[in-house]
Amino acid sequence: MTAARWRVGPADGPTVADVLERMGGASRGFAGAAAEGRAFLNARRARPDDAVAVGDELAVWPARRDAPGGPPVEVLARWGEILVASKPAALPTTPERRGTRSLVTEVAELLGLRAPPHAASRLDVGVSGAVLCATGVRGQRHLAAMREAGRVARVYVGVAGGRVEGAGTWDAPIGAARARGGRSLPAVGGAGARDAATRYRAVAWAGGGSAVATLLRLDPVTGRMHQLRVHAAHAGAPLLGDRDHGGARSVTTARGRVLPLPRIALHALRVAVPDERGEERAALAPVPDELRDLWTSLDGDGSAWEEVLSATPEAALLLGAPSGTR
Repeated sequence: MTAARWRVGPADGPTVADVLERMGGASRGFAGAAAEGRAFLNARRARPDDAVAVGDELAVWPARRDAPGGPPVEVLARWGEILVASKPAALPTTPERRGTRSLVTEVAELLGLRAPPHAASRLDVGVSGAVLCATGVRGQRHLAAMREAGRVARVYVGVAGGRVEGAGTWDAPIGAARARGGRSLPAVGGAGARDAATRYRAVAWAGGGSAVATLLRLDPVTGRMHQLRVHAAHAGAPLLGDRDHGGARSVTTARGRVLPLPRIALHALRVAVPDERGEERAALAPVPDELRDLWTSLDGDGSAWEEVLSATPEAALLLGAPSGTR
């Protein structure tokens, strides 16, 4: 489907909201387009109160309906203008051009915010976990400064296909490479490659037959796009379900059961950042049931999840209790 496009004229009004009303308003699904992230003014995402000028182009993409019943978004922690929210795997962090539900729009609705918060980093669709957000300019500036100073710490957990041993650092540079279908995906040594570093530790192993897998703790030192996924694939152990980087679409257990992999086996487990007084604030996003179930199906030891946080202040806490028991 394509976008509806409108060239702003002298009588269309001073703001995006006025133009949307002129285009057809609620009768054509345009009234809430800017709030949903589906409206673009001169190719940039527009807010309802953005000013328009004669000759500007406003494009509105049709809404895409999402399947109901997905896991809910939760706000895990909030202080000042900073919050940490948990992103379900199927949800984008920010609105896509067709106005799908997103983490930031869900958080805005949940908290009654006038505008969606700013996501300080993005988790890919297919990846779940903790996302740092700012609800105001002061919060944005603080998170940007902390990121520039290397003061934002993250812990991820992933399930990789194959056997990874020990611990160390993956440091292959990451750039862009053209994939099938004309897509440009991050890759080791691609165009414009930049230094990248990921600390890894093999926590446990599981599986038999074609389902040998490793539970990994991953600590990104840098923040390149797809960094953890690219580094795992380059090490010969792509994350399960990561089709873009060679991950398996399904696995077969030792008992002969075929398990489809509808998501990437990667979860942002913990994020920590100093607040404006210098006190560290941290939040945990419990491991989702679908990843725990995958590991169990591969005959993995369920206690291995707790080992991922063994070097953090939360080591004594129960990590990711099943839904309804936390």
